[in-house]
Amino acid sequence: MNKIYVLNIKKFNDPDIYMEARRHISEERIKKADSMARMQGKFRSVGAGYLISIGLEDAGLSPFDERIAYSTYGKPYLPDHPDVHFNVSHSGNYVVCAFADKTVGIDIEEIHDIKPSLVKYALNKQEFTMYDNLPESERLNFFFENWTGKEAFLKHIAKGLSVRPSEIYAKYEEKINALNFYNWHDIPGYVITLCSAMEKPDLTEVEL
Repeated sequence: MNKIYVLNIKKFNDPDIYMEARRHISEERIKKADSMARMQGKFRSVGAGYLISIGLEDAGLSPFDERIAYSTYGKPYLPDHPDVHFNVSHSGNYVVCAFADKTVGIDIEEIHDIKPSLVKYALNKQEFTMYDNLPESERLNFFFENWTGKEAFLKHIAKGLSVRPSEIYAKYEEKINALNFYNWHDIPGYVITLCSAMEKPDLTEVEL
């Protein structure tokens, strides 16, 4: 069951593929997608729903019958199956969904140029020193691995971005040190990071 599913939502520019994906998702997810003003938002919502459906089926569950609830900070969970955990993230043209037998948080980010103010907001003093000492060509990868790691951790503990990123390690050092963080650079121009106590799972790019 421990898997990461990845979907390129640019495929939804083909109306037939988009409608086929919609047929596999819940009515609630369809309503959420239809409420989005922009097509990118619709594609992301349908893509997330499609990956959740695949993950539920692979876990032996029905995507149309299972109840999905949400924590205070919006983390989805299955109240009737506390042993099945999942988490979703999207950025740019990709949606990712992790399914696991342990609590999990996942984040994907498209790598792009960043302002110095964001670096100072995201990194603590030690991390900033490491960033500053890197060659210019390695800084963006370092930053986005750090950023996605922090987002994945906060999603793991169901806190969302409720803590300033530069303060996360100081506040949650013991919890962070007890978890595993895995990075993927399989998709050019993107970083995926997963936070969980489990071993590194497989990453599967979903075809439609």
